[in-house]
Amino acid sequence: MATSSSTASVNVSSDGSLPSNNEANVTDQATQATELKGKGRKRTRDEDNAEASEPHQKGKKCSWLWAHFTKFEIGKDERAQCHYCPNHVSGGSKSGTTVMKNHLDRCRMYPPNVDKAQKLISLQSDLTGGDCGDTSVGNNSLKSLVEKRGKLELWKFNQADTRAALSKMIIMDERPFRTVEHDGFRLFCSVACPHFMIPSRWTIARDCFDMYLEEKSKLKTYFSKLSSRICLTTDTWTSCQNLSYMCLTAHFIDQNWKLHKKVINFCPIVGHTGEIIGKSIENCLIEWGITTKVLTVTVDNASANDVGVEYLRDRLRSWSSTILDGKYLQIRCVSHILSLTVKEGLKDSNDSIYRVRNAVRFVRSSPARLLKFNVCVKKEQIDSSRHLCLDVETRWNSTYLMLDSALIYRKAFLKLETSDNGKFVTELSKNRGVPTEIDWECVSSLLPFLKIFYDATLRLSGSLYITTNVYLQEIVGIGMMIDKKCESSDVGVKLMASGMKKKHAKYWENVDKVNVLLYVAVVLDPRRKMQYVNWAINQQYDYENSVKLRSKVLETITSLYVHYTESQPTQMRTPPPEVEVSPDECENMDDWQDVVESQFERDVSSEITNDKKSDMDKYLEDVREVNSKKFDVLDWWKKHEEAYPIVALMARDILAIPVSTVASESAFSTGGRILDQFRSSLSSRMVEGLVCAQDWLRSTRGPLLAEEYVEEVEKFDKEVLYITNVSLYTLYVSKNLIFIEFGRELAEVLEEDSACDDYF
Repeated sequence: MATSSSTASVNVSSDGSLPSNNEANVTDQATQATELKGKGRKRTRDEDNAEASEPHQKGKKCSWLWAHFTKFEIGKDERAQCHYCPNHVSGGSKSGTTVMKNHLDRCRMYPPNVDKAQKLISLQSDLTGGDCGDTSVGNNSLKSLVEKRGKLELWKFNQADTRAALSKMIIMDERPFRTVEHDGFRLFCSVACPHFMIPSRWTIARDCFDMYLEEKSKLKTYFSKLSSRICLTTDTWTSCQNLSYMCLTAHFIDQNWKLHKKVINFCPIVGHTGEIIGKSIENCLIEWGITTKVLTVTVDNASANDVGVEYLRDRLRSWSSTILDGKYLQIRCVSHILSLTVKEGLKDSNDSIYRVRNAVRFVRSSPARLLKFNVCVKKEQIDSSRHLCLDVETRWNSTYLMLDSALIYRKAFLKLETSDNGKFVTELSKNRGVPTEIDWECVSSLLPFLKIFYDATLRLSGSLYITTNVYLQEIVGIGMMIDKKCESSDVGVKLMASGMKKKHAKYWENVDKVNVLLYVAVVLDPRRKMQYVNWAINQQYDYENSVKLRSKVLETITSLYVHYTESQPTQMRTPPPEVEVSPDECENMDDWQDVVESQFERDVSSEITNDKKSDMDKYLEDVREVNSKKFDVLDWWKKHEEAYPIVALMARDILAIPVSTVASESAFSTGGRILDQFRSSLSSRMVEGLVCAQDWLRSTRGPLLAEEYVEEVEKFDKEVLYITNVSLYTLYVSKNLIFIEFGRELAEVLEEDSACDDYF
C-alpha cells in the first residue's frame, strides 16, 4: 500500500511505545490543528476535512482522516496513532477508515470537540462557621473549597461532582435518604441547577456508603505514614434497636502540631463484658493497621473496662508495641470521676433539689402555666432572659443548669403560690411540697460549689484542644476547695464537702494507682515544668507520699527519654568527635603558641563533650514561659522542636492524651439522631458509615457539649415566648399548623424505605 507524507509508517517495539521523534511529530500536528483556536475562534471539522482532502501525492488521494493519525506497526499489526490523545486504533487497509472516524468523533482532546459547553464565572463566597476542621488530614473534601474563598474562577456543571456533594450533604446534615424525593428539594434543584439529574434514594444510599469507604481508605493511608502515637477513647451505647454499639475515637498530634480527633469505629458488640470490649478494640486496631501506634486508652470507671484494658495490654505486649511495658496504658475519665464526686456530695441535699425540680416541671408542663409564670416574672420585675430548663436526674451538670436558672426566678415562684388559685401549691403538695425558704437557701449555697465542678468538667471535656496539661491543675484546685469547704460554718456545705472529700480521696489517695503520664504532661508544659509538679504533689499528699510520687515522676521521665532516644536513628545520638592534636602536627607548627592554642581547644572540647546535657536536662533547666490565657502550648513546641528534638517527640505523643471520654460519647448523640425510631431499620454497617463519615467530613468543629448552646436555645425560646404573649389566637393557629405539618412529615418518614436500608 502506498503511503503519503502524512501517513509515514513507523516501526515500533512490541510493547506499542512510539519513538520520541514520532511523539514530537504528533505534538506538532496537534498544535497546528488548534492554531485557529488561539486566534480567537475554534477550528471546525470542515476546515480540517478540506485541508486533509488535498492531494498529498500526484495522481493519488488520501482520506482526510490521515491528517489526524499516524500509521505505525506493532509486529505485523498496522495501527493508527491519534494526534490528540494517547489512544490508537486499527490502521490496516482491511479495516478501512471508519474506525478512525468513530474515534475522532468521540475524542475529547480533538479541538472541535473540546469546550462545547460554555463556562461561567463563579465567585466563591466565604464559608460560615469558622474553622473548617482537619483539612490537613487525608484529602479533606472541604480543603479545596476553603482555598477558593473570595476567588473568581471558571465553572462548568459536572454531574459527578454535584452528586458527590449531595452525598456529603446527606451525611453531614444527617438527612434521610428520602430527601432526594421530597418536592421541596426537587423544586430547589430545578431552579438552582436544572441540569442536575437527581438520583434515587437507593442510589444516594449507595453513594453515601461508597464515600465512607473512600474516606476510610484515605485515613488508613494517613495513619500508615503517621509517625506519632495515637491515644484512644472508647465507650458503649445501647440504641433504640436494643443493640449495643462501641465507639472508638483516635486522638493524635500531626507533624504540624495540630490536634486531631477521628471516630474510627462505631460497631455493634454482643455484650458489655471486659473480654468482648477488649477483643472489639483489638479487631479495630488490626483493621486500621495501628497496632504499633497506641499510647493510651481512656475509659470510664466501669469494672468491665478494667478487664478490657488488661486484655488489650497483653495483646500490645505480644505485638511489642507498648511504651514502658504498657504500665500506663489506662486513663480514667475525669468527667466520670467528677460526676461521682458531686453526686456523693449532693446526697444530703436531695430533698431541696427535688422540690425545686418539681416546681420547674410544673411551670413547664403546659403553655397556660408558663404564661401565668411569666406574669409573675413581670410583676416581680425580674429582668432576665434565662430560660427555665428541666434537668436529667442522672446528669448532675444538667441539675446545676436547672438550679442556676431557677434561682433567678425565686421570687416569681413565691409569687406563683398566691396567684394561681392554689393550683401550684395543691399540685406540688402531692409530692414533698413547694420549695421553702430553706430549700432556696440550700440551693443558693450549693451553686458556687457546683460551678467549680461544672467549669472544670467543661474545660477537661474538650476534644479540640489539649487537656492533659491542665488536668493536674483542675484536680489540685478542686481538692483545695473541698478542704476549705470542710471547714465552713454552714452545716449543709460542710456535710456536702465531707462526702465529696471521701470520694475524691478514693481515686487519688493511693499514689501507686496514679497514672504518672498525667504528671509528665504537666512537665512538658513550658509554663509549669517540674516546679509546678513538685508544688502540686506537696499540696495533694503528705511528706512520705510526696517524696515517693516525685521520685516516680522523675523515674518515668527518664525512662521515657531513654525509650524515645533509642527509637531514633543512631546518627542523632552520636556525640561530636573530640579534637586531637598528634605529635607530628605539633612539630610542623611554626610557633609554640599555636601548640598551646591547639592543646587548649582539645581540652575545652573534651570538657564540653563530657559535660554535654541531654535535651531533657536543658529543657528543665531553661526558664519557664510566662503564663497567659492566650499561650498556645502546641504552637510553642512547634517553634522549639529543633531546640529539644527528643523531648518534642515525647510532647507530641503525651500531650495528645484525652482525659475524658466525651469525644466518644458525643458520637452516640449523632448515632441517636441518625438511628431514631423512624429509621431503626438502618443496618449496623450503614450506621457506622454515616457516623464516621460525618465526623471526617464536617467542616465546623463546634463544641461537643450541648450545654454550650444554652444561650442560643434561650434566645430562640424568648422569641417564641414573645410571639405567644402577642396573641393566644396566633398560638392556637400555629399549634394546629404545627400538628398538621408534623403529621404529614411523620407519614413521609414512616414510609422510609426499610428495604433500601436493610440492603446495606
